[in-house]
Amino acid sequence: MSKSFRYSFLDRLVFYLSYFFYKSILPLEVRKPKWKLWWYEWKYSLAKFKDYNINIPWHNDIDRISTRFGDFKIRVNTSDAANVSPAFERRDQNYLLKTINELCRKNKKVLFLDIGGDLGSYSVLVGNRFKNEQVSVKCFEPVPDSGELIKENITLNGLEQKVDLYQVALLNNDNPEARITLDIGTPGSSSMKSSTAENIREITVKAHKLDTLLADEVPGYDALVCKIDVEGVEHEVLLGAEKVIHSGKEIYVMLEDFINPSIIPFMEKNGWSFLAKVTSYNSWWYFGGGDDPS
Repeated sequence: MSKSFRYSFLDRLVFYLSYFFYKSILPLEVRKPKWKLWWYEWKYSLAKFKDYNINIPWHNDIDRISTRFGDFKIRVNTSDAANVSPAFERRDQNYLLKTINELCRKNKKVLFLDIGGDLGSYSVLVGNRFKNEQVSVKCFEPVPDSGELIKENITLNGLEQKVDLYQVALLNNDNPEARITLDIGTPGSSSMKSSTAENIREITVKAHKLDTLLADEVPGYDALVCKIDVEGVEHEVLLGAEKVIHSGKEIYVMLEDFINPSIIPFMEKNGWSFLAKVTSYNSWWYFGGGDDPS
């Protein structure tokens, strides 16, 4: 039986305890710059608790960070450093790796879709962890500067044969001139939605439906695992993936739900089964034949 969406007080308590735990052990998981990143992370977290919309840039001339999950080129004077930290969305990362690992143990061929790639941290995470498994990675990122950074990070980690990059936005139509609002200080918060924030600019990018790009490839896999972080246009991404969703495959989705909470009733209305919510940012859902996974 499908579980109802929930995020209880106990769930929140566990999240915050784990949040501070992973921040505390950061020096054990960062190779370099160990202490500079640790100090930045605490400043970043404390500022975010006061005002979530504030941007805390990485004021440093170091543009490469090495962690237990991979090596990452970042943009200085942005919040990229926080996004490649091992503490970033850590419980969701753990859930993701556990999900893929269980599918691999069942000898299933897995396709991981990193939708809203930013600088490729999730693609590198999965690519490195499952480098020798039947796991393929496809990363989608429309912002040109971010796409170039993803290419560098793929190369830094030797994942050229593991990760495919698509420099397009995913929506519910094919549009060669879609508009996207760039957040200069926090590139990962760039959005297809209009914004009144400061330090932004608009550019034109290509947009496609996921069905247009991958519907013919999906039959070659047993399961799909997706991360969708697209700053408020999650509905549009899913509406453009009807063929993929109804392909009969097992589909697991980590979905950003705190920017636009209306995505939750959308998922429930459209046949998705709630699995878990282990952070304040995202929730996990399942779509496919047979019984819901426990």
